[in-house]
Amino acid sequence: MDISVVNRLEERLQEHLVRYQELVDYLEQEKKQLLNLDLDGLLVTSKAKERLARNIIAGSRAFQDTLAEAALMLGLDGEHPPTLAEIAARTPAPYGTRLSEGAGTLARLKNLILRENETARHFVEESLELVTGSINILSGADQVRGDGYGSDGKKDKGVKKALPSKLSREV
Repeated sequence: MDISVVNRLEERLQEHLVRYQELVDYLEQEKKQLLNLDLDGLLVTSKAKERLARNIIAGSRAFQDTLAEAALMLGLDGEHPPTLAEIAARTPAPYGTRLSEGAGTLARLKNLILRENETARHFVEESLELVTGSINILSGADQVRGDGYGSDGKKDKGVKKALPSKLSREV
């Protein structure tokens, strides 16, 4: 067994874990900014998240390559690529134990990221509904006008149709 491949796999895993933890931190920061309607901070965080996402994608490729190399070394070359947990199970201690713990941490971080993204999606949708409602109130879109006098001083006849109560989300 070539320990250098396992060491490289551990290094790649740690890099991956650091990036995912950083993403979790950005998502928590983003949640606070959404709640506080801090649009300037949100813009900065979004750009930082975008750069981090590119780094995660690039790191994922390197991680997958190292994972495939370790799998080949352990004789796990099958129809489907083996998971980190499968490789950890076949790697001797203490390396296998560390890889297994890293796999568990990575799974927890991914689940946390999915939950944070879902929460942020709800915040954005609620904010959009609030803004839409405010625009409707300010523009008078929710009002139904009856008989009265128009801006030209003449009496209006009949009821004017109300504007749509919901704006398109493309606004």
